[in-house]
Amino acid sequence: GGVTMEGLEIYDFLRLVFITFIISLIVISIILLVQKKRSNLVNGFTVSITSIISIIVSGINLIIIGYIADELNLGGDVISSYLFLIILGLSIFNLFIYFKNKNSIISA
Repeated sequence: GGVTMEGLEIYDFLRLVFITFIISLIVISIILLVQKKRSNLVNGFTVSITSIISIIVSGINLIIIGYIADELNLGGDVISSYLFLIILGLSIFNLFIYFKNKNSIISA
């Protein structure tokens, strides 16, 4: 019992990191979708850096979760895998929206 409880607590802490990135990326998505053409609340650098850091840190997080699961003989954490995929998706989505909007502003 004890090992499993500790494992779950570790997963919960690591999931908080994923959730923090997901919330940050969603906020950026909302800003990108609603911002007026001239407002530069979020620029390409911000979007790119946030996406890259989110993907790298989440990837490392997922690897750490894998090692923990291995060491404690627990099953893999499926939820964390899904959270990572959500982060990956949101990061790509934000980059896509930003550069799509930027190109439409230039051509307009």
